[in-house]
Amino acid sequence: MTPTPLSADGLMPVRSPSGHRPRLDALSRAGLTEFRALFDKAPEVTAKDFARLDGDVTMRSFPGSAERVLGPVMARPSYFWVAKSFRHVDGGVAFGHNVFRLLGGMRALNFVATVGASVLDGRAAVLFDYDDPRVGSRRPARRIYDELREVEPDLWLGPSYFRTRAQRIPMGWFALDASVPFDEPA
Repeated sequence: MTPTPLSADGLMPVRSPSGHRPRLDALSRAGLTEFRALFDKAPEVTAKDFARLDGDVTMRSFPGSAERVLGPVMARPSYFWVAKSFRHVDGGVAFGHNVFRLLGGMRALNFVATVGASVLDGRAAVLFDYDDPRVGSRRPARRIYDELREVEPDLWLGPSYFRTRAQRIPMGWFALDASVPFDEPA
């Protein structure tokens, strides 16, 4: 994990993760059909596990449809969505945001993360709430719902959904790999 220090003006710089990402590449090769089994086999998340998700953590997205076309694009080190960032506060809560390399680098799509019951199987997972009023997300981002479990040491995997009033619509999966270092500015 790479802690991201604040700059002198209080802003968090956006840096790029290393292009060498063997564990994320292995997940890409495994494909969507394996992800649910990996998630189900992963141990329940504890508060201690969750506390290790701190700072910027390299991310890869996996599309829920059009995998043959979008999957290779999303697997490129140059893909625009590079990380999620976590800052823990009291009571098992982390504030965070997604990190993009767009426009020279930006942090957006804020969330509150906690440990709670997964909507998939009721077992403990990291839950991402983009609709929490403390983070001020705008629509449609407030309708996003994500979960994570640690499938290998420092390798996390989970589903992403778009929430409507009546249901959660699967959008795909994503993974975080805390073993990938960050190199240069985005």
